[in-house]
Amino acid sequence: MTVSRPHRPRSRGFTLVEVLVALAVLALALAAAVRAGGAYVGNQVYLQERTLAHWVARNALVELQLEPRWPGIGERSGSVDLAEQEWEWRAKIEQSPDEDLRRIDVSVWRGTKAEGEALAGLSGFVERRE
Repeated sequence: MTVSRPHRPRSRGFTLVEVLVALAVLALALAAAVRAGGAYVGNQVYLQERTLAHWVARNALVELQLEPRWPGIGERSGSVDLAEQEWEWRAKIEQSPDEDLRRIDVSVWRGTKAEGEALAGLSGFVERRE
């Protein structure tokens, strides 16, 4: 008499095609993660530049507002070092509808050549103190 063994399904591993498909999906996911990481780093640098440019604009505006004499209508410009970088700012001073107020629009660029779109812009007012 023969002893019969219970029939068990044969265990199988993954086929080569299944492994290749899994590797392809993994490669696409990793490529997307690397791209997202690169975009994050680029965006962080851009936001840091915008923040520093805003600080330069704010400093220039406050300096104009604190001048002892009321600023004349026209343009002013200057450059400043901040965070080991050179920044160029330009201020446009205009008369506002109120005779005792002047509007000041400050724009800031990175570097010494104010070209292209400004990284930051800020507007404020200064009142006549006389």
